[in-house]
Amino acid sequence: MIDIQIELQNASFHLEANFSVAETGVTGIFGPSGSGKTSLLRVIAGLEPQALGLVQIGNAVWQDETSYLPIPQRQMGMVFQEPSLFQHLNVAENLRYGMNRTKRTSQSVEFSSMCELLDLEILLERNPLTLSGGEKQRVAIARALLASPQLLLLDEPLSALDQSARGKLMTYLEKVFQILDIPVFYVSHSSEEIARLADNLILMDSGQVSAFGPIDDVLSRIDSPLIELDEAFSVLECEVKAHDLPHLTTIQSVGGKILHIPEIQRAITSKLRLQIRARDVSLCLTEPSNTSILNIIEAKVTEISQVKQGARTIKLDIAGENLMAKVSDYSSTQLNLHSGQEVFAQIKSVALVG
Repeated sequence: MIDIQIELQNASFHLEANFSVAETGVTGIFGPSGSGKTSLLRVIAGLEPQALGLVQIGNAVWQDETSYLPIPQRQMGMVFQEPSLFQHLNVAENLRYGMNRTKRTSQSVEFSSMCELLDLEILLERNPLTLSGGEKQRVAIARALLASPQLLLLDEPLSALDQSARGKLMTYLEKVFQILDIPVFYVSHSSEEIARLADNLILMDSGQVSAFGPIDDVLSRIDSPLIELDEAFSVLECEVKAHDLPHLTTIQSVGGKILHIPEIQRAITSKLRLQIRARDVSLCLTEPSNTSILNIIEAKVTEISQVKQGARTIKLDIAGENLMAKVSDYSSTQLNLHSGQEVFAQIKSVALVG
C-alpha cells in the first residue's frame, strides 16, 4: 500500500492529506484549481521539505517523524505540465540522461522498448525546440520512466495541449499504463482523463482529501462531494464489439449491457473505459419506444441522495455495475423513485465519451 499522512502549512495555503491507496495501477488526483493537487505531489516528491508526516511507498519510508529522504534518494519520476527538456541535448541524449543516473543493475526499462512504445524512434536526433507539445511530453514521460522509478508522478501532463494532441497522448498513456508495474499518481482537473486512465481516485477540495479509494467506489458514493457537482460521472469497463452501424461503435459492458457510442478507431475486442455523466442519464418507468435515444438499459434504483440545488442523484445497478443519474427533485417525486425500483436508464450516444 501507499500511505500518506502529511500536513503542509505556508503563508497562504494549508494542505492536510491522509489516505491509503493500492501500490498498483494509476491513482487519479482530481479537484478544482487551487485544491492542493500539485502541492500533494510536491510533498510526495520531497519538494516541500517543511511538510510534516508520513510518506510511505510500500515498504520504503520516504519520510516520517524521525527521517526524511532527500529528493535524489526518492526513487520517483516526475513529469510536470511543461516537459522541461534539456534544449542543449537532442531527444536521445535527453532520454539517456535519466538512465545514466541509475545503476545498471537497477534499470528495469529498456531504451529501445520505451522508444517503440511511445513512437520516439524517428525523433531521437531531433532537438526539443523542433518538437510539438505532444512530442515533448512523450519524451518527458519516457525520460522519467527510463530512470526506473519506484513511483511515477504526473502533474497535469496534458493541460497545455490542444484537444487533438490530448486525445493522442491519452492513447499513448493507456498503452504505457497497461505494461507498467509501478504505481502512478496522475493529477488532473479533467474528468475525461480521470475516467480513461485512473484505477483509484483521490478527490481534493480546499487542501483536504474528501474521498479516496477504487475509482468506482468513489464515483458511486452518494455522499461524495463530487456528486453535487455538474461534472459527476460514472465509469464502465467495456469491450468493443462491432463497427457495423453508420458512424457508431457498438460496445459491451462487463455486465453484458450493449451500448452505442460515436464511432472510434479501435480493434474489435479491445478494452475501453466509458465515461457517462450523471446529467446525461434520464429515467423512465416503462421501456420507451419510437425514440431517437439508442441506449436504453434496464436498471434498479439502489440509493437516492438528498435534494441538492433542486436535484437528486440516483444510484443505479446495471447488471452488477454502478451508474449514476441526476434528475430534478420534481421528476423524482413524479416518478415516485425509491430504492429497489426497476427503471429504464436512457443515455444519448452523442453524450458518451470513450
